[in-house]
Amino acid sequence: MSGMDVRVAAKTEQQMLDKRYAEARADIERNRLIENGQSGALLFAAMAYGDALEENTLFKTASHLAKLFCIAAAFIIPNLLVIHVLL
Repeated sequence: MSGMDVRVAAKTEQQMLDKRYAEARADIERNRLIENGQSGALLFAAMAYGDALEENTLFKTASHLAKLFCIAAAFIIPNLLVIHVLL
């Protein structure tokens, strides 16, 4: 293989690597933009949830009852599990 062949092969390989790099970089940038959009949507959802709690008393009551249920489950389920395993 002559020196010219080596340089042509190296240039072809470098172009292929540059193309792969550009594609990977574009994919990473697209994913970053998607994640930024998702974080904005999460902020919007949190704000809408807060507004809904202020305006709708039924929703506020349901949310409070769901919170109490989760707290009760966190205290009751481990106790039931211990009773089931030990007895």
